[in-house]
Amino acid sequence: MLRWIARRTAAVNGDEGVGLLLVIGTATVVTMLMIVLTTMASRALSSSTKHVSFESAIAAAESGIDEGLARAQKTYDTSGTDSYTYPSSTETCGSYSTINWSTSPAPDGTAAPGSLATAAAGLAVERAWAKSWLTTIASNPSCLFTSAKGQYAFFKPVGHQTVYGMGWAPKFSSGKMRYLKAEYLFTPYAPSNAIITQGTLDLSSSTTVTTAPPNSTSLASVHTNGNLTNSSGNPTVYGPVSQSGTGTLVTDSKFYGNTNGAVTTSAVQGVPYVSALEVWGRNHANADTLSTSWYDMCADGSVRTPTASTSAPCDAAATDDPYAPGGSPTDIANNGGSYRGWTHGTVNGVSTWYAGSALKGSGYSGVYYISGGDAVDNASNSGQPVPNLTIIASAAVTSCPKSGGNINWSQTDAAAPGLQGTFLLGDQDVMVTHNVSFGSDVNNTPVSGFFIAGDQIDMETSSQAVYGAIVAADQCNPTGSLVDLNQVKNPAIYYDPNVAAPFVDIVNTTLWLEFAG
Repeated sequence: MLRWIARRTAAVNGDEGVGLLLVIGTATVVTMLMIVLTTMASRALSSSTKHVSFESAIAAAESGIDEGLARAQKTYDTSGTDSYTYPSSTETCGSYSTINWSTSPAPDGTAAPGSLATAAAGLAVERAWAKSWLTTIASNPSCLFTSAKGQYAFFKPVGHQTVYGMGWAPKFSSGKMRYLKAEYLFTPYAPSNAIITQGTLDLSSSTTVTTAPPNSTSLASVHTNGNLTNSSGNPTVYGPVSQSGTGTLVTDSKFYGNTNGAVTTSAVQGVPYVSALEVWGRNHANADTLSTSWYDMCADGSVRTPTASTSAPCDAAATDDPYAPGGSPTDIANNGGSYRGWTHGTVNGVSTWYAGSALKGSGYSGVYYISGGDAVDNASNSGQPVPNLTIIASAAVTSCPKSGGNINWSQTDAAAPGLQGTFLLGDQDVMVTHNVSFGSDVNNTPVSGFFIAGDQIDMETSSQAVYGAIVAADQCNPTGSLVDLNQVKNPAIYYDPNVAAPFVDIVNTTLWLEFAG
């Protein structure tokens, strides 16, 4: 009996040993799995953090590129030249001399890429050059910008249409770094519509919108980013008619480019920024190469002819026109005389130039830039068209509400523009009334130009020959201005899809490249 009990006790004790080993083994395996999983999770989290920092750094660098391009665009919009550089000796972020693409070596001694003989040899040098400048610029706290993704620095050198940007995530003193290069160009605005307005458009009466031969009539489209309305009549449009708003003109039996004449609702289309000063900046230096002469019509009643070295409209360094009969245009205007069919006055404190019958009858071709004032044509309808004529009215105050920059035109015809692609351009409002014609079609070759308003345009003319395109940017709409609502009423508009605007649309990136290392 005692032996049986001993055997049973030994058996039980043996099972307990095996169970203990199983428990220990299981615990060991679970612990190892936990360690492995924890390590994997930690590495995954670390990798994810690095990935987020990697992406954030590129996003921060892109912020620098975007800011540099935006500043270049703003400079071009206001001056008409790509003169923007950053940083320069006048910047508050530091005492850097202006960085020149061809002559400014980097702080670490790397040669300027523009000084190298070949582009192929310069890419590696350019990468090192940009990196040295960017890290040096960023080391100055006032040159370091902060975005939602991290911190960034950028620069735009002289002599090259390029912006460089470098970003750090989470910040400059620590984290991932990436840097970029973007090259760009400014391209002219090309119209895709016969009429385009940013604000509400009233299309009324016997208006006809078609194309100038030999172009297809289906191209003569009309679009407003606002509401399309109709105050009277039954207009005819051969191309598509669309609006981005909810206007009351939703169908017309003579909208031949629309199914059943139904107006379509479409996305907002881009309308370029309108600036008379930009047009002056881009074109005055080439005044000698234009088909006719350029005249700055100044607020003091003088007339000046700018040259390539003239820094601003009506600059004192410009010369009076030598062809004025009887002496200086300054003397003529100030003594109440006329100049090439124009007389000067002041209305409610705004400089105003009046085009008389002599402008038309004598054929005084020209590009007439009304500096800081309004242009008014109150001539009779007699006489031949001016062979080449462009009127540009710039505002003395370009913020809303604007002062000056209006064109009120009536009865003086123009056979062709003086500045290619432009008949009338006003910083503020443009109004065209009575029986006026602009442009022509000669053997299926259109002679055409733009009608451009920075604010609103009102074209109410019975003309059968308005060749070109209409643009209204609706930048301001103050009460009591020359035109309160965009309206096209009665004219026959012959759209020319090949006409080129005198201003640029937006900056266009031609190369986007990330540097490594």
